[in-house]
Amino acid sequence: MAKNADESAVAEAVERLKSLAEEVEDLTVEFSKPVTAAEVAKLEKKFKLKLPPSYVHFIRTYGTFKVLHGGRELIGMEEPGFLRAAAPDASDAVNGDDPDVEEAINEALFFQRADDDAVDNFWCFNPRDVTPEGEMGVVGYYHDETFELPQLLGTKNARHFRAFPAHIVEIIDELIENFAEA
Repeated sequence: MAKNADESAVAEAVERLKSLAEEVEDLTVEFSKPVTAAEVAKLEKKFKLKLPPSYVHFIRTYGTFKVLHGGRELIGMEEPGFLRAAAPDASDAVNGDDPDVEEAINEALFFQRADDDAVDNFWCFNPRDVTPEGEMGVVGYYHDETFELPQLLGTKNARHFRAFPAHIVEIIDELIENFAEA
């Protein structure tokens, strides 16, 4: 998907999410205030890397968001300043005592919980898998599996690269689909 197509797809998904919140009783979508360019620069200095352009566009346009149903968080994004602070303790991971696993956890940028706060599963950016445009692959961290940050670009597995726009659209559409089935 081209940059403008990605941005359009994300904008449409955000609108679908807002519409869902209007239709479903006790469902709310809360957005933080958008992040400024100066705040992005501070974050990049803090993390010592460039954040993915599509993620930067999202947080500069919408901020972060969380979806609550009956007061319970269904999906949500971490505040950008906590991308590493939200990381699970390496000892919680399968083989977390392995220096390679611990290093991978410490490198990743954990931007979204995969489940509610009771379970330490996350989506994170993989700084080892970056496109020439600066997009980082999105990978899942599941507390009951071994965690690693594969480098997929330029390998036979490159088709598995998942960029932020595709991820966020899929997450929103899965949530909408779950409510349609209920």
